Amino acid sequence: MRTETMLHYVAETPAVLRAQAAGNFEEPLVDAYVAAPRRVVRVVASGSSRNAALCARPYLRRALGVEVLVTDPWTFVHHEHEVPDDEFVVCVSQSGFSTAAIEALDCLRRLGRPAIGITGDVASDFPAHCDVLVDYGVGTETVGYVTKGVSALHAFFCLFADTAAGRLGRDGGGRPSFRDSLGEYVASYEAVRSQTRDVLRSREKELTSMGPVFVLGSGPDLGVAAEGALKLAETLQVPAVAVDLEEFLHGPHLQLTPLHTVVVVATGPASRARSRQIRAAARVVTDRVLLLTDDPGADDADVRVDTLRDPLASAASLLPFFQIVSYEITERKHLWHKHPLLARFEAMVSGKSENYVDREVV
Repeated sequence: MRTETMLHYVAETPAVLRAQAAGNFEEPLVDAYVAAPRRVVRVVASGSSRNAALCARPYLRRALGVEVLVTDPWTFVHHEHEVPDDEFVVCVSQSGFSTAAIEALDCLRRLGRPAIGITGDVASDFPAHCDVLVDYGVGTETVGYVTKGVSALHAFFCLFADTAAGRLGRDGGGRPSFRDSLGEYVASYEAVRSQTRDVLRSREKELTSMGPVFVLGSGPDLGVAAEGALKLAETLQVPAVAVDLEEFLHGPHLQLTPLHTVVVVATGPASRARSRQIRAAARVVTDRVLLLTDDPGADDADVRVDTLRDPLASAASLLPFFQIVSYEITERKHLWHKHPLLARFEAMVSGKSENYVDREVV
């Protein structure tokens, strides 16, 4: 019996994406969406699910022609639950045991609105709190540091956007659907996996001595940056912060020292020129600057992928860089065990329901 690791799930992700495309898992959500006119879509999610929604947000906005908001469950329940009739709200929890996401579902019911839940585990606590339950097709992921769940949720939202747009008669502007371009996307994903191995060899000293980290991105890259920072922080136990590419220049950059690592995620033409300037400036302070991009002119790229026919889908193919680096460096440095006092913290407060069995095997 194999021991599941993050790497196993990274390797499984392309098969999961193909199964999603073939399985039409998005149809129940599409049925709910097209039932009435919509002006806003709000995704209520936290952690990696929130980051996946941020990755997909620009794609959703363009395909559906509506505003898309991403809100964490606590904020939704306690501060931002005014839901107009034309706002479509979905709550996400991959495990299906998130107490905050469950509370958001219950809040929607109290408001007289449909409680629509998206999960990877239909045998979880989620079904009892949902009016519409959607399985997004990720399958089982027993390691606590989510990997395939992020890519699968991003893909699910893109598939949902395309299908819903088609049902509503929205013209895709000649762009290929995510389903039609899946092969191209998977090829990019696999290229990132391969190149990440090269980065681990060529920049081993920097990666194994990583201190504070900034991960920069904009648009769809910002969701990748957010997930990258989360993975580095929770596995390597270093301060890691995702910052919008331009916002970095408005205060966060003042913290830079030669000990900082800066990872720039820059896909699509809008980010390329500015990222070049920021990289050059950051390298005056620290040698620890890495670039993940689809910029064909970036000779200094650590990971470079081809620009997909739909550039909004390119960014998420870079996710395995952070997943693999997080796993490999944590494994080499034997960092899986946390500070002993953290157990007391987790005994006092948890984000999971009492029915959740901690499946983390690391």
